[in-house]
Amino acid sequence: MSRLGKMPAWQRSFVIGGMLTCCISGSLYLIGHEFQIQRSTFGNHNVLAAHGIFAVLATLALGSVLPFHLKAGLKSKKKWLSGFSQLSFLAILLTTGALLYYGPAEIREGVVITHWVLGLMFFAIFLLHSLIGLSSLRALTAKLLQSTGVHEQQALHHHPHAQYLDNPANQDPTYQ
Repeated sequence: MSRLGKMPAWQRSFVIGGMLTCCISGSLYLIGHEFQIQRSTFGNHNVLAAHGIFAVLATLALGSVLPFHLKAGLKSKKKWLSGFSQLSFLAILLTTGALLYYGPAEIREGVVITHWVLGLMFFAIFLLHSLIGLSSLRALTAKLLQSTGVHEQQALHHHPHAQYLDNPANQDPTYQ
């Protein structure tokens, strides 16, 4: 790993995939069960079971991140708010998820509301945390393009997939 806290590709895919599938399946169940939209499709037990399975995968993904990504984030002092918010929300979501399954019936309604509100908040923060990384990547790409003399707008307009930037023989005349 060349950058502090950068995950290997397999781990990044596992974390993003695990968290997104858990968030999306939970959101679908929420839409179907709580808001009565397509209840027979989204609010059924199969969607809830899938959410539980994806939650296990998301928990495994979280475990794969904790030893290195969290330590690197502490050292870099970047994205602390979104990172620790996610960690806090996930701890509460794991607890409320266990309470929904194993907890007493008397507290179930409050736990349900807490779980879906915090789940939606986590989903938003997770996306924000990921988008911050993408904006940093865009800034780095812009700096690299400037250093090579290629303007970002030219690269995006003339070569949206940047297929010719690596092959000068195929560049059109505006780059020569």
